[in-house]
Amino acid sequence: MDHDIQTLMENAIASMQSYIEQGYSLAAGVSGGKDSTCAMVLMLEAVRRAKHVAPSVRHYITSSDTTIENPSTANFLHAMLDEVAMFVEDSGLPVEIHVTQPSLASQFVVSTIGRGTLVRTPENGVRDGKRMRVCADSWKVQPQGRLRARLEKQASSARVKEIISVVGLRLDESAVRRVAMTERNEQADVATRQASGSLSLSPLRDWTSDNVWSMLGCMANSSLGFSSPLEPATVARLSDIYRAGNGGVCGVVAGESGARAACGSRFGCSFCAVTGARDKSMEFMIQEPEHAHLKPLNDFRNYLLAIQWDLSRRELVGRTLSDAGYTRIQADTYRFLERMAMLRMLLSIDANERDRAERHSGELASGLIADTEHNRTLCDPQFEFVTPQQLVAVDFFLSMHHYAPHAFPAMAAWHDVNVLGRRYPVPHVEPRPKADIVLHGWYPVGQYDREAPTVGLRDFDAEQWNRYRHSGRAGWYARTSAGEQTVYFEEASQFEVDAEAACEFVTCTYNTAFMLKTQNHDAMDSARFWLNEGFVKLPVGMAQRYQEMAKRGQYFSRLAQRLNLTPDELDTHLIENSVSDADHTAMLEPVSPQFDLFAAAA
Repeated sequence: MDHDIQTLMENAIASMQSYIEQGYSLAAGVSGGKDSTCAMVLMLEAVRRAKHVAPSVRHYITSSDTTIENPSTANFLHAMLDEVAMFVEDSGLPVEIHVTQPSLASQFVVSTIGRGTLVRTPENGVRDGKRMRVCADSWKVQPQGRLRARLEKQASSARVKEIISVVGLRLDESAVRRVAMTERNEQADVATRQASGSLSLSPLRDWTSDNVWSMLGCMANSSLGFSSPLEPATVARLSDIYRAGNGGVCGVVAGESGARAACGSRFGCSFCAVTGARDKSMEFMIQEPEHAHLKPLNDFRNYLLAIQWDLSRRELVGRTLSDAGYTRIQADTYRFLERMAMLRMLLSIDANERDRAERHSGELASGLIADTEHNRTLCDPQFEFVTPQQLVAVDFFLSMHHYAPHAFPAMAAWHDVNVLGRRYPVPHVEPRPKADIVLHGWYPVGQYDREAPTVGLRDFDAEQWNRYRHSGRAGWYARTSAGEQTVYFEEASQFEVDAEAACEFVTCTYNTAFMLKTQNHDAMDSARFWLNEGFVKLPVGMAQRYQEMAKRGQYFSRLAQRLNLTPDELDTHLIENSVSDADHTAMLEPVSPQFDLFAAAA
């Protein structure tokens, strides 16, 4: 083993071991990349060496699953964590493994397709001159924060001093990373207090990329000097992924010495548009047969980036009411037809992947392809981007949209792809130049009662029949915090969909007969159905917000029916009949005291 890498590893292990023996708990964040993998392996060895001194102190390995990670890296990460879990159990180490996910309402499919949230790009992800990754905050930071709070509570009850986050960050990764780490005063051997109040340790702070690959090389040829939690084949697989993402020119071979290619590929979400015009790592990967099945994901990602300034794909109706009873008419979230198009594309991508796996399995069984571990792996679908749970959540939100033509709109799209066998490939779209988002004006709606009165989520049929269908309930209808009567609903700490019930409904209950029957039902009926039958649970105290969402959709749906307008005609009507921003602002100005005096005299 190279003496320098041995010294670096021993220094890192000793630093972490010292904190463990002082009564601290360590938590390594693992992404599946080379740096965090090395930091995790070093932490596990520190835990092993300190076990006899602090046997009751528990430590943690944490990871984030955004639900849209690059499938090759995500599948590798999950397999690696399974391997680590077996090592921890066999070694008797006091280590727990936790994988977090974003809240259901924040997940890409639900947020972008269900709620219409625009994807983050370099253009719309900048605020006050700084790039803001709101998606990273929702998908990684917040879930990790909730997990950390729970682990800290657990550690406190066990009388552990504090949890120290072990991160695999290095100064030489990039100039931006160096500045950020320096500002945070991150150290390799001293745990430093971060702005969040937590302690952080960066054992690889001063390592080079070559140091990292040298350590991985030692793991690959079993010359690490201590027990490795990962098999040499696992390390080789990690190297292969980096090589694929670096154009096949990554000079990393087990035990290799001398010059190496940089091999600095960065892997993230499959549909990440923050990287700009291209996702180079994904583009390199799909050029290799092993990863060719990922090409539709890159096509979809490029499609999202290309349409960002096509304002015809945006929604015009505002999501809030002003004090004067008006709503803003301005291009905002993705419009209904665009969301449905995206849903059909993703459902088709999932279906095509299942078809590919079935063909691959047949070719393997018939001897047309070699019987290798990798080919056996590819006999299973490598991803599913729209799960039944997510599909139900998307359907719930789309059912409240004013352009939804009938009940269960997302379910009908699923039936179209998975039962009728239609496929919707990702089209090639030429990017539009950046455009100004024009405020067309403000449209009067009152309290969603001016021209087309609404009841939102109230369900008169349920009020009549629930006493027979759900006799065990305390009530047959419910009320929001503002006192509005709605369909029965249940609450949870955050927006939830019963995953098991959703899977059963999607795969068993929703058949062609069900689909045809509900084509004649109002779209709102399916939103009420999901609540009344307990599939969907609303966040505690937020029922009024969802009622307002339903009333908004119902109002403009009824307005279009009353005026006999198509969706495009309704958009034109809203623009032509809106008041200017100046006129609307004047309505919000307080009444002059002299007019109050005259009013009193009258």
